[in-house]
Amino acid sequence: MADVIGTTIRRLRRWRGLSLEQAAGLAGLSKGYLSKIENGIKPVDRRSTLVAIARALRVSLADITGDGLEIRDPEADSTVPAIRQALLDTDLDGNEPPIGELGALWGEAQLLAGLRQANQDAEVGRRLPPLLVALHTHTSASDGLRALVTATHTTALLTKGLGAGDLSWIAASRGYEAATRLGEPEWVALAEFARTQALTGLGAHLRAEKLARQALDTVPAGVTDIRGALTLTSGYTASVLGGTDPGAALDEAAALAEHVEDGNRHFLLFSPANVVLWRMSSALELGDHAKAAALADTINPTDLPIDSRRTTFLIERARALHGLKRPDEEVVRLLLSAEKVGPIRMRANPFVREIVATMVTRTRRESVAREARGLASRMGLLRTV
Repeated sequence: MADVIGTTIRRLRRWRGLSLEQAAGLAGLSKGYLSKIENGIKPVDRRSTLVAIARALRVSLADITGDGLEIRDPEADSTVPAIRQALLDTDLDGNEPPIGELGALWGEAQLLAGLRQANQDAEVGRRLPPLLVALHTHTSASDGLRALVTATHTTALLTKGLGAGDLSWIAASRGYEAATRLGEPEWVALAEFARTQALTGLGAHLRAEKLARQALDTVPAGVTDIRGALTLTSGYTASVLGGTDPGAALDEAAALAEHVEDGNRHFLLFSPANVVLWRMSSALELGDHAKAAALADTINPTDLPIDSRRTTFLIERARALHGLKRPDEEVVRLLLSAEKVGPIRMRANPFVREIVATMVTRTRRESVAREARGLASRMGLLRTV
């Protein structure tokens, strides 16, 4: 097997010159629990645990989870340098002659946002750089700024999924700068939501929660979809950080979702089913696998019409069943379905990688072992000789 999270943690701990007891103390964990993680006996199944260990070892979250470089789609991954260059080469000064017709650029920004939700990462990545460059030449127009907020939001989520967390933050911050210049509270709040998502990808949940709460104070009345998305973020980050019950925020989001006619107006998919999905993620973060599994049973997958969210649903359901020690066949079936809908998202998920590594090590059923090893191979978890 290639290095999994436990092996990586042990290597980084030794590199820092910390004993098991010292590292466990700094992370707020017991020595025995950290030992089980390092030896692959106990898989890590909470983001808060990963964040705590990363802080104790003074490394980034990506140093522990890996950026998925060996298992990402090479076509999608190859688009990241051009996206980075497009952001580095542009600003909001608007000194360049306008490139393209603004109406067509607006349409392209909308199309790429939809394609990202459909898990078409390589296509989106190829088309984003020229769009970003062109939109930066239209920043004197309000519609140009709105289109740039949409395009940078797409960029932030795409690059986050491709392991380029720092670039995700740069893109989201550029969108916030554009929204601030536009001066419309709805678009500022939308851009702030993008920044919270970039921050969670970097493990900065405390800052994400702060920005979400601040943005909630500025969302105009009637802009229910953005308010709902920010409320969900506040609830989920509370689950990761601990100390605050996420239930109130999640209940508020559920109530808001009942009054939204078009929850995907800003490509947020703020809907009752998606709120339940966020509840599942929160329950998993709190270690309540039974609650997460029960919530999964209430979701009709057809109520999640967007591939990216359907992929997440299948992953979270698999995590819940694995935590309940349900048969590996059930878990593998869900992961194979997730891989079919969203291969990059599924293969790069650190919790999925832990589950698959555990199954490959322990399973004795030939049919399960074959499928688990196939998943492990496609996820870059099997060493090649």
